Amino acid sequence: MPDPNIHPLDWRALEKGSSISQEQILEFWRYHFPDKEWNEFSLVTVKEKIQNLRCAINAPIVIKQTKVREGEVRFDILTDKEAPEYLAAQATAGIKKHRKNARRLLTDIDVNNLNEAEKRRLETKQIHHAFIAAATDGARKHSLQLQRKGKSLPKSVIEESRLRPPES
Repeated sequence: MPDPNIHPLDWRALEKGSSISQEQILEFWRYHFPDKEWNEFSLVTVKEKIQNLRCAINAPIVIKQTKVREGEVRFDILTDKEAPEYLAAQATAGIKKHRKNARRLLTDIDVNNLNEAEKRRLETKQIHHAFIAAATDGARKHSLQLQRKGKSLPKSVIEESRLRPPES
């Protein structure tokens, strides 16, 4: 039995470009979540926990889950060169998922099965998510138009958004 006072993964010393084996992931889980059973969301929980711990010591890392072979995964700690492509792809996937589910709000619910209050709540959600989707589409279209014209996107967008970059 491992000593519970010794941490199985030195998360403070993780370096960009390295990886975390499945065995280390499982040991980390047992150490940080001793009263919880491993389940289908445990990998995400471990990944978020490690990233949050690193952010707390002002040494953020980006972790990508990689399938090694059937039934085995590892976490790759991305380099600063690899991270932008990965994070941009993840952000785009999130936008696409939002669009898909916003569309389903409009198409997959039979309003005849809802009472008046439920219909109002559905309509509010439909309007809210349609607005978000429209704003995303408009911003994406405008961004592509500027880039096609050879113009760069304004950096002021970052400052005006709630996506604050770390202080340099």
